[in-house]
Amino acid sequence: GSNGCGKTTTMKMLTGLLQPSEGKAWIFGRPIAEQGMDARARVGFMTQAFSLYGELSVRENLVLHARLFHLPRELARTRIDDLVARFGLTDYLDQPAGSLPLGLRQRLSLAVAVIHSPEILILDEPTSGVDPQARDDFWQLLMELSRKDRVTIFISTHFMDEALRCDRMSLMHAGRVLITDTPQGIVAQSSTADLEQAFIHYISTAIPPEAPVAEGLASEPAPPVDATGFSLSRMLAYTAREAMQVRRDPVRLVFAFLGSAVLLLIMSFGISQDVRDIPFAVLDHDRSPESRAWLSAFEDSNWFVRHADLQDVDALRERLASGELTLAVEIPPDFGANLRAGHGTSIAATIDGTDTSRAGTVESYVTGANQMAGAALPTGPALVTPAVQMEPRFRYNPAMESLPAIGPTIPPMLLLLFPAILMAVSVAREKEIGTITNFYVTPTGRAEFLIGKQLVYVGITLMNFAILTVLVVVVLGVPLKGSPMVLVLATLVYALAATGWGLMISMIAGTQVTAAFAAAVLSVMPTMQFSGMMVPVSSLEGPAQTIGYLWPTTWYMMVSVGSFTKGMSLADLGDALWRLALFGPAFTAIAILLLRKQER
Repeated sequence: GSNGCGKTTTMKMLTGLLQPSEGKAWIFGRPIAEQGMDARARVGFMTQAFSLYGELSVRENLVLHARLFHLPRELARTRIDDLVARFGLTDYLDQPAGSLPLGLRQRLSLAVAVIHSPEILILDEPTSGVDPQARDDFWQLLMELSRKDRVTIFISTHFMDEALRCDRMSLMHAGRVLITDTPQGIVAQSSTADLEQAFIHYISTAIPPEAPVAEGLASEPAPPVDATGFSLSRMLAYTAREAMQVRRDPVRLVFAFLGSAVLLLIMSFGISQDVRDIPFAVLDHDRSPESRAWLSAFEDSNWFVRHADLQDVDALRERLASGELTLAVEIPPDFGANLRAGHGTSIAATIDGTDTSRAGTVESYVTGANQMAGAALPTGPALVTPAVQMEPRFRYNPAMESLPAIGPTIPPMLLLLFPAILMAVSVAREKEIGTITNFYVTPTGRAEFLIGKQLVYVGITLMNFAILTVLVVVVLGVPLKGSPMVLVLATLVYALAATGWGLMISMIAGTQVTAAFAAAVLSVMPTMQFSGMMVPVSSLEGPAQTIGYLWPTTWYMMVSVGSFTKGMSLADLGDALWRLALFGPAFTAIAILLLRKQER
């Protein structure tokens, strides 16, 4: 049949890879919709792309498929030895399948398809792209399978000499079967000299008459192409093409715009160290007015939720162990008497220390609540107070809440991570599917190619920034105190750095998987360790501090925290801005130098 007429679609439906939209088909006397896994074990399928594991050797591909079809070990070994000998693969057993010539890969793919001795073998254009000798050798194998092993072979092809070898054949066009008969019968019914003319006859009959060709076509020569120097139009052509590809790829769209937003919320609320409604109970041995007054003031701190009182120390231990309580307060018998006498006293606070981070936060809350409760107590003679008291105050985040501290620090990491991954995968995809050949054979310069693609992801980064900023302000409740224009300018510069970093990574990555993994690891680890996200860069020492100052997120982190938390202006953040502006051109220039204009 003609290209796109439905040959491959039909085969996919017969093998269960595609659900039929209408109509019925039977294999082994049963409708394909009712076929189970036992029927698949009786069918072999060889795709046009061969479907081999390129990194596995010839032997490993055969062993793997033998295991997938649950062949007993001895039978699998015998079967593999027989196929290797019959298909001429003995000398290539330990070579990776991806390194084999096309003809050998074709034979290996056939061996994989028949490893389980199927009754029906379905082959989708198996000889496309191979040389005539390899094609003839392949058909000798098929004839042997058909005549000697009695395997029914269902094959699609464009070659008329191959069709002549078949017992029966169908001609298809636009999803319809035009005729089914023996090759000789089709020639006879069409009253033509050979099968090729018969094919042309039936196809031309099925195709409607073409519209008349317009006359008077322009005969002027095309304007000369400027193949020298930087061309803005060529660069923008790549930008437009990349934008169309991203727009038509729903997976990339979701990853680009929802991935960072979801990760921001998960990280912000997951990393938050804020502790609220701490369950506690009291073991009051004193039961005096003073102890009741202290407890009343302690509960007014709004950090704690009081549960039923404890009756003894054993109950205290049991309820802490069960997880019902996080804090147990024990007031001594002489608590009130000591206060009335003007003496100091103590209260025991037992904290569940299973989670050390949470326990440290609870301890600080207990200390603060005790200070407030102690100040409200009625006492007898004045207690001795220190001569000097220090009153600490927390500027920018006086409530010591986690979200105002976390909110401005997460977007810098996400605005590096996602653009770098998308940018690296975009270039690696060109290498993997072969479309980078268009760059090799056209006058496109390296800068035009890379910057053209980069502009799309700079735009995506800015849109991501808008989404993240809205989430930080509206959902996390962190106000933007500084200048929005300064933050937008810094983000634009940072977007160039992030995408430039992705371009650099793509130069060393040959596949999309490698590019995504490398971009993720090489973006997250330095950001977490050296950018000031966890530890201030000024507190780092030696090489760690040097890496911090040579990492773009460090300077954007200063701008983000300064704009959100500290309300800093352009005058305050100018130094960080100009340092940040150096990274984008540097990364992109390195990528341009590393990109080859010819295949290796």
